Amino acid sequence: MPKKVPQPDGSIPKKPSMAQNVGALILGILAVKLSSYIVTTLWRLVTREDPPQVDQAVPIGKKAAWLALMGAATGASRQAARDIIKPPTVGPA
Repeated sequence: MPKKVPQPDGSIPKKPSMAQNVGALILGILAVKLSSYIVTTLWRLVTREDPPQVDQAVPIGKKAAWLALMGAATGASRQAARDIIKPPTVGPA
């Protein structure tokens, strides 16, 4: 892969530092913890029941909705936190 591929704005991307890598890691973990707490709390407020467990006998649609909601929220929060500390460099991921 070429080293000096310019960005769409014409700038040359820089390699992230060790501090950026560690900061992105820590902030990503905190973002996932916070978003999972928020999603779980909102689920309990809206449905008035605990989120479904893996081995619990509940309708498959409810489990699928829970997994999709949790996966989307935690993934988006981790990526947003990472992009704040360590901005994306070249092209799509």
